[in-house]
Amino acid sequence: MPDGAADRIIAIGEAEGTAAPTAVAQLQRLEHLRGPLPSARAGAPPKLLLLARSGFTDDLVHTAAGRADVELIDIGRLYGGA
Repeated sequence: MPDGAADRIIAIGEAEGTAAPTAVAQLQRLEHLRGPLPSARAGAPPKLLLLARSGFTDDLVHTAAGRADVELIDIGRLYGGA
């Protein structure tokens, strides 16, 4: 293992089990939490993972579509791998 590799955070995430779809506010919350992380400031920001039982709002899907640092994982993908 390279020196310092154990200290690197590669992803942070949040799982939502609510009946309502996950919205952009949850993504913004994760972005806020990622900001102070050393790897975020060093040019290698951790990926943001959102897992949701009830899916995602259209706004969140649209926002995440153009971003390589965001993964949306719904129940089908979680259990089916799609």
